[in-house]
Amino acid sequence: MQNPSEIKLYSFCLVILFSLTHLPSRAVEEVTFTAGQPLNQNQPSIIVSILTEAFKRNGIRFKAVHYPSLRSLLYSSSGKLDGELQRVYDFHKVTDGKYPNLIRIESEMLTVWFAVFSTKQIKFESWDDLKEFRVAYARGQKNLENIILQFMPTEKIVVANNDIHAFKMLSEGLVDIAVSESRLGGDLLAEQQQFSNITKIKELYPVRVYSYIHNKHQQLAVKIADTIEQMKNDGSYAKIVGAGNYSFELY
Repeated sequence: MQNPSEIKLYSFCLVILFSLTHLPSRAVEEVTFTAGQPLNQNQPSIIVSILTEAFKRNGIRFKAVHYPSLRSLLYSSSGKLDGELQRVYDFHKVTDGKYPNLIRIESEMLTVWFAVFSTKQIKFESWDDLKEFRVAYARGQKNLENIILQFMPTEKIVVANNDIHAFKMLSEGLVDIAVSESRLGGDLLAEQQQFSNITKIKELYPVRVYSYIHNKHQQLAVKIADTIEQMKNDGSYAKIVGAGNYSFELY
């Protein structure tokens, strides 16, 4: 039979253990997402504005930084940073599940279109029309890579450092075609005189863009998705997106 002092010591240890295991979780005050595209480009800048407002409504400061696409994924999936600014809806499928720690914030950010650009008058009805040409696209776009590899011989494919690099190679005649996000490509043509010999041939297909958050913030992912849906309903989302060539669906 235990003596009273042992019982008191045992009870004290239980109280301490209970206290340690039931400490209130520390509220998230700030999150930092990373992007594989420069933040001053149209698409990332819109998504930053959407998320800034959504997190603000939940009492959280939002920040965004830019790193090359693969390094961006390394930082967000490892938890060094809190999330990924923009990836496609089926991100885990196109990356073969390599980044399981990232979970989708279940409210669509934008719908964007890929497009074919060239300095030549190219007929485009299907990907088969492009097999004879050399094509460039910016690295880090796994969904686009999967499509191009299905239809183009590998010796005809050039992976550029970024979209500007792809357009520069196209303008200089090193490739025949560049595939880029339609709005981004159009902005490059309008802003940079060096690309005046390039035209948009055809828009290809829509791509649904979502943000992803590290699973350490799993509960927060639900709150932010709900908040973005509220923003779509109260008109603040549409105000942020403005007159850009983007669309979205109201669920």
